[in-house]
Amino acid sequence: MEELRTEEEQIAAIKNWWKENGNSILIAIGLALAIIFGWKAYQNNVLQNKIEASAMYEQLLAAATRPQLAGEASSVSYLADALKAKFIDTEYGIYAALFLAKEAVNADDLELAKTELNWVLSNTDDTSLIHVINGRLARILSQQGDQEGALALLHATDSAFDSEYLELQGDIKLRAKDEAGAVDAYKKAFALVKSEPQVQPLLAIKLADLGVSIDSL
Repeated sequence: MEELRTEEEQIAAIKNWWKENGNSILIAIGLALAIIFGWKAYQNNVLQNKIEASAMYEQLLAAATRPQLAGEASSVSYLADALKAKFIDTEYGIYAALFLAKEAVNADDLELAKTELNWVLSNTDDTSLIHVINGRLARILSQQGDQEGALALLHATDSAFDSEYLELQGDIKLRAKDEAGAVDAYKKAFALVKSEPQVQPLLAIKLADLGVSIDSL
């Protein structure tokens, strides 16, 4: 009888515990399941967006290789703008803006190119990409005659861009008729790439044109 009473007490205790805590457990389980299924749904949505964006980017590249009709839904500008608007949170929106900037430079529409490049700067926190964009913007500003504005963009915070930025500074200073400044920038750039034969030749030519032999460096 004592054993039966103990079992009955245990069952009663379990029932009381479940009465007090059962709802909380069910809620916790429900929340956990919602989080799991919600995360899976989010991942599937991200994947689907990337697949759709990739397909649209392929259409963009295809449209760029053939003549297009004004107002055509598959035109370069239409597809690029659609990518930027719909897929701003993917790399394909960035690719579209970079593509438009390149096309604008080829068409000598430097203002449009700047607009697209600045759009990229506003929508990325990728340090390497920011350096690349600033370099392209500097070239455009220099081409437009704003040498001071161009040079202001060329302050590398990533050492991987030091030599490239220094060489570009030399190009801009040379365009501004500052030969001494150009030589100084080219020399500094050359010092950083002396051990990279594939990078040396163009810098060597630029220095030679200014009367500097790399043998002396």
